[in-house]
Amino acid sequence: MSREADAMKRQPPEATSASAIGQVRTLIEDLVTAHQQTVQQERLRAFREMAGEVAHDFNNTLSGILARAQLLLADVQDPDVRRSLRMIEQVALEGAWVVRRFQDFSRARPARPFQPVDLNQLVTEIATSARSRWTQQLAARGISGEVRAETPPLPPVSGDLAELRQMLTSISLNALDAMPEGGDLTFRTGTENGRVFCEVADTGIGMPDEVRLHIFDPFFTTKREKGKGFGLSGAYAIVDRHGGAIGVESNVGKGTTFTIWLPVAGQAIEPAPAASSRPQTTSAPRPADGAKILVVDDSEEVREVLRELLSRHGHTVVTCPDGESGVVELEKRSFDLAMLDLGLPGMSGLEVAQRLKHRWPATPVALMTGYGDHMGPDDAKSSDVDFVLAKPFSLDQLRSVVEHALSQGSAELVKARQTGSTPGSPG
Repeated sequence: MSREADAMKRQPPEATSASAIGQVRTLIEDLVTAHQQTVQQERLRAFREMAGEVAHDFNNTLSGILARAQLLLADVQDPDVRRSLRMIEQVALEGAWVVRRFQDFSRARPARPFQPVDLNQLVTEIATSARSRWTQQLAARGISGEVRAETPPLPPVSGDLAELRQMLTSISLNALDAMPEGGDLTFRTGTENGRVFCEVADTGIGMPDEVRLHIFDPFFTTKREKGKGFGLSGAYAIVDRHGGAIGVESNVGKGTTFTIWLPVAGQAIEPAPAASSRPQTTSAPRPADGAKILVVDDSEEVREVLRELLSRHGHTVVTCPDGESGVVELEKRSFDLAMLDLGLPGMSGLEVAQRLKHRWPATPVALMTGYGDHMGPDDAKSSDVDFVLAKPFSLDQLRSVVEHALSQGSAELVKARQTGSTPGSPG
């Protein structure tokens, strides 16, 4: 008989029963906690997928509004009408900013290759900023508060410095808002089980469970004045993109502690890409007027506004609502430029680009996307895409991409003639 069983046998029945009940209660609490975490993760995953789709659809709408307003501004001279159009343009740009917040939340991949980040240095910077803010807020009211940073030596973490700064700033500002009558804010870093962690603990008002379970949801806020609502949800998305985890413990009236776990930087860090992948056009021949341009987009408004704009510049424009009809056009004739939407129904813009490059290798491809930076530079290069145009785009951005793309195509044609090859033949 084991010592534990023998000890339990010697205990009175009441003690044995209490011990068993305690063990069962602990197991149930662990199961409830694990279930709550799983539910929260699945809910946030669904939120992020929905945010990405909503952002895509809004970007199509905003692209049409912005382009139409700017087209009218080029034609209208009446000051009152121009003033109204400028207001429409500004509202569309503000809407684009809100949509970018959606995209930041929904984005599942990093915008840039990760680099080694000194988390202690970053935490010290955030703590210093929070201390200054805290002092200014409380001094005028005669309230005391303290901000501390406990930063023992750490290995570097792998991440994006700007995003990690944004994440810690959002959490620290949330902590300060939770201490309206003053209190202490403590940053604490360390390592455990091969990962680096950072705790952000406040002595504020705390949160009940019904609030704590929703703090990472987009637009969820306990403030009377509704803010943008992407502070903590954005922080969650950043940690998730870094392959980390974030948890929160809170007691009403005692305070809240956020714990962020991040992976340690590896030995080999992928080098950052060049700031711009656009080709230099100083020596490239200017594109001839009357280029043939294929536009494939499932938004009728986007197709028509691109047709109108490009036609004004003397180009011949063929539009298609989906990838299949776009491929049919590519089988009929060659084009000087193809502008393809990434999120086409059925055959995606990337699939159309691959078909196009197989038949017409020298034809530049500009990928239009309402999914923000889901398409990175490396993805573009490996997917037969020469340019990426994020929606909603301004007329200046559109003109720049079209000019660069047509110049690139002209340069490829000249190069092919000089080498005796024949671009545009099936590969």
